[in-house]
Amino acid sequence: EFAAEGVTFTSWYSAHHVCSPSRFSMMTGRLPVRGGIGLHQQPNTNGVFTSEAVGGIPQNETTIAEVLSDNGYGTYMVGKWHLGQTEEHLPTKHGFDYYYGIPFSCDMGISAWQFQAEDRPPFHASPLPLIEQDEVIEQPTNLATLTERYVNQSIKYLHEASQTPDKPFYMYVAFNHIHTPWFASKAFCNTSSRGMAGDAAQEMDHAVGQIMAAAKDLGIDEDVVWFFTSDNGAPVFSDEYGNGPLRDGKTTTWEGGVREPAAIRWKGHIEPGQISDSLVGTYDIFPTILSIANISTEAAFAPKADIRLETGHSLGADSPVLDGRDLSPILFESTTSEVRDCLMLYYSPQDADVLNTSRAIGAVRCGDYKAHYFTETSRTVVPAVPDGVHDPPLLYNLASDIGESHPIDPTSDEYKKEMQTINAALQAHLETVDLVPCQMVSQDDGCNTTNAPECVGGSDISARVCKDPHSPAKYPQWPNCTSNPEYYGTAECRQTHPQCIAECMPESEQGWDWAQVH
Repeated sequence: EFAAEGVTFTSWYSAHHVCSPSRFSMMTGRLPVRGGIGLHQQPNTNGVFTSEAVGGIPQNETTIAEVLSDNGYGTYMVGKWHLGQTEEHLPTKHGFDYYYGIPFSCDMGISAWQFQAEDRPPFHASPLPLIEQDEVIEQPTNLATLTERYVNQSIKYLHEASQTPDKPFYMYVAFNHIHTPWFASKAFCNTSSRGMAGDAAQEMDHAVGQIMAAAKDLGIDEDVVWFFTSDNGAPVFSDEYGNGPLRDGKTTTWEGGVREPAAIRWKGHIEPGQISDSLVGTYDIFPTILSIANISTEAAFAPKADIRLETGHSLGADSPVLDGRDLSPILFESTTSEVRDCLMLYYSPQDADVLNTSRAIGAVRCGDYKAHYFTETSRTVVPAVPDGVHDPPLLYNLASDIGESHPIDPTSDEYKKEMQTINAALQAHLETVDLVPCQMVSQDDGCNTTNAPECVGGSDISARVCKDPHSPAKYPQWPNCTSNPEYYGTAECRQTHPQCIAECMPESEQGWDWAQVH
């Protein structure tokens, strides 16, 4: 229904192949390299902020929530943030009036769905927290009821917003679905032919429908512009169905890792049932919202000009590089309109120099052609491609080879012509990239392998989210920081799902009485 009532995009790309960097871009309209996010990473983190991250989204970055709040909008967020979990990095410090959710991925803490009592460096074993505003209200989170509560919070805000029609609003709902561990409520357990990931997808689909229905019932649906997309591709190492015809998945710059489903609807303004193959991405949401809200980019970035000037965090204090493009020509004029010629896809090897084209840049797409400068594979795909730097780069025509199975002959005229265009676009892009502080690692944790001027991130147990650091005195049988031990026994679906028992639960857990597990 969502797609049928708006524009569906078939060449929509995430800004990155994992969570934190892509969400940074969605919030700022800028590639993650410009914020020092995702390019340099701690070992075993894949370029995302850990549950004990010291860093987060830089204070001198401007989020879409900040811009809209400055222009009189109410701003509300429900769900996964993953741009830092310390107080200064939470959504309420970056433009949102209200926040309710888990601040990172649902596999980054102990829950009934993932009872991992021992430390797994760089993570310590802490219960999964649920936060309201900047306070922990539940630990561990009851995942069996989480999606329903996300829906209720969203509908509650829509109701409040409908009571003040003169005050515009922005609501960002980021479900923890669909992510390992594949959790689902009892109502959706064993309801999909696609296993646990399918159960989770069906629950999220139902949740989106409930929120849309509430807007219709409140009479505000036609006043709302709806965006739907994902932050990265499915992890083929844990979702056997993968990403359809696309090669590979999450943690790679193959199409399966970065090409995402997406649709935008605005009843009465966007013609329904359209399909666009224009080259677009998640960071286009930022400038598109600015355009629809009639806010200039100059006005959007002006409030933090002094901060940027002090830090040298952009090319100019008043003009940060905005990578996103306004999608209005596609939405309101013609779905064949193009808003860009080329799109950059960063990879993120740990020792990458952000200006080293063969390492930090994974791939570049211009028109129908995509060049891979560096690849890694999350699982064996046929035909196999060696991991590492490609010299000459691999080149594919996605119009005829969406599965990236048949590289174009480097000696052909076609290859030479298209690579000339792609290399020129890449060099032009790199000239706009400044070295900025790395948010992912600490000065003592591998910063010397980067060209960043400094490293301000890393992980430390003092930065973890903990409602009660003295909980062992109350609950000695449970992990530290436990405030709701009753929620360790709320994974009925996990206990009964045949696929989960076989694949998700360690042999030592199979047969446990989960109501009594400790």
